[in-house]
Parts: sequence; structure tokens; C-alpha cells
Amino acid sequence: MNHHRRGPLAALALLVTLLAAGAEAQDPDCPRWRDAFTGMPFKMVTIQAGAKTLAVRVKAADNSERQAGGFQCATHEEIQRNLILFDFGDEIVTQFHMKNVRAPLDIAFVKADGRIFSILRMDPSPTRLYGPMGPFRYAIEARAGFYDSQGIRQGEARLVLPDTR
Repeated sequence: MNHHRRGPLAALALLVTLLAAGAEAQDPDCPRWRDAFTGMPFKMVTIQAGAKTLAVRVKAADNSERQAGGFQCATHEEIQRNLILFDFGDEIVTQFHMKNVRAPLDIAFVKADGRIFSILRMDPSPTRLYGPMGPFRYAIEARAGFYDSQGIRQGEARLVLPDTR
């Protein structure tokens, strides 16, 4: 009879051990990345896709700390609810990583003139890097499937930023 009670206790002990291991595996920089993510201001942008115009509320990764953080250590719910706009000021060549990101993302790469020329899917990985073939000024990260669900296709859509003059 004692072995019947040991099964649930063993399962509980295993669960506690796994949760503790997961907590230890969290990047020690997560508080930094959480602060960067929660501190991103919101702004409105427009994406034109054919005859469709989509007004989108984005978090603005408007400095190097916020750009480095992106969706790192964000919750699954935050990833589902938010988009992040990266503005590098000039066209650059760089890559994005998915370290400490809990869900797959889509990322649109945008030329300085607003043309969305590449959309990639990024899967969580501690080592893989993602980038387009060529320089870009802007990037917009969104939950996986966002661009397809909105009918936004690379080479056929444009990002329009509000006039800041």
C-alpha cells in the first residue's frame, strides 16, 4: 500500500526539481531585458499592403538597449499582444537572435524607403541568427503568423511612419 502513495510524491518531487532547474536556467540578464521591453514607448505606424491599410500599434525599440533586448524574456502573452519596431537610423547589415525568446516570431525587414523586402520566421534558439539578404533600416518583430494573417507579403507592402517634423 505504501507504493501507491509514493507515486504521486515522486511525481511532485520531479516537478519541483524540473521547475527549479528551469528557474536556474533563466538568463541572469532577464531583469535587464524585462526593463528594456517594458520601457519601450508605444507608437502608431501604418502598413500598406495592396489596397489594404493597416494601422498598427508597436513598441519602439528606440535605443541600443531596447534593440538588444527585443522580446528576450517577454512572456508568451506579451509576444502575442505586441509588435516591436526597430529603427536603426540608417540602413545596416545585422542579424537577430532568439535567445531567451519563448515563442516563434515573424520579422519583417524594411528598407529606408519603407519597402518591406523580406519576412522571415524565427524560432527560439540559443545560437541561431536571422537576417535578410541585404541592408535594412527597420525591422518589425511580431508573433508567428501575424504577417500572413494580415495579408502582408514581402515585396508587396510598405511601412509608413508618422511624420515627425
